Amino acid sequence: MENETLSLYDNRLQSKEISILKTILPYLNPTSQKNISMIISYMQLQKTMEFFENPENTMQIVAMEKKDNAADILNAIRVHCNQQEQQQIDHLLHALQMVSTYEILFNGGAE
Repeated sequence: MENETLSLYDNRLQSKEISILKTILPYLNPTSQKNISMIISYMQLQKTMEFFENPENTMQIVAMEKKDNAADILNAIRVHCNQQEQQQIDHLLHALQMVSTYEILFNGGAE
């Protein structure tokens, strides 16, 4: 699994063992896939609970992943969408850009 495609949150909660189990899933029979998937889910839940027991971890995610505006959030979501959803997001981004331009022209950029 390529860590570049994971969010900071996923990277913090991923482990070598979980990655290995996810990698072998396609090679198993359906019953084993189900059982291993349940184990993976349990391990991820356990890591999530451990992660959020430390308040510093939560603050690190907020500080490192927080985006300043709706356009950043929409662009981040866009890669996970199908073509129709991407077009809808593109329309929203265009509308946001128009509002921003209007604010700059007529309000001097004040919000």
